[in-house]
Amino acid sequence: MTEDNISNSSESHIKTFEIKNDLQKVIVDTFSLFTSDNINSISISDLGKVIRYLEELNEFANIVENQNEPNTVDKNVFVPHMEKQIRASKYKPATANELLQAFHTLDMESKGSLSVDFMQQALREGDSLDPDEITEAIKTAYDPDFQCIYYDIWIHKLLGKNKMDPYALAANDVASANHAKAAEDGELNRLLLSSENNDIDPASAAV
Repeated sequence: MTEDNISNSSESHIKTFEIKNDLQKVIVDTFSLFTSDNINSISISDLGKVIRYLEELNEFANIVENQNEPNTVDKNVFVPHMEKQIRASKYKPATANELLQAFHTLDMESKGSLSVDFMQQALREGDSLDPDEITEAIKTAYDPDFQCIYYDIWIHKLLGKNKMDPYALAANDVASANHAKAAEDGELNRLLLSSENNDIDPASAAV
């Protein structure tokens, strides 16, 4: 068992997870999208959907699966571990430029669009999406007027879907911490300088 295998005791179903920052709130809100009657756990089959919403996470299930209730994932285990991964930028999504370059590679004729059949085939070759998710992705991307997928518009839709960027929140936390430390260091330096000035011998200062 690794250090990331946080204890999955039955007590976690009794207590409510205490949200301590904005990043945790984003993760909790995402987790809650896939819960039903039991607000503290989801089916292990839904774990991939939650993680893909925040970005792909390999071998995640082995770490957060509930040991007492197999095939479920407890929110009290999921949130701290997911926060740790996001703060480490381990699964940061591709930027718009990176996605555009990837589509340009697929678009051999430089038309700015791809056919539905080609996109379905490309998505099936990966192992991260199930058939229903592929169908939903195609529906989001499809332009019925031109009967194709304009990938620059699709990229905009994909990146604009999640208004709250968890990686931006993590970066803001780091920036705030650095700013606070700089302010603290500045105040410390001021106090030290003031102390040094007070220690100067008045007689030598008069020379």
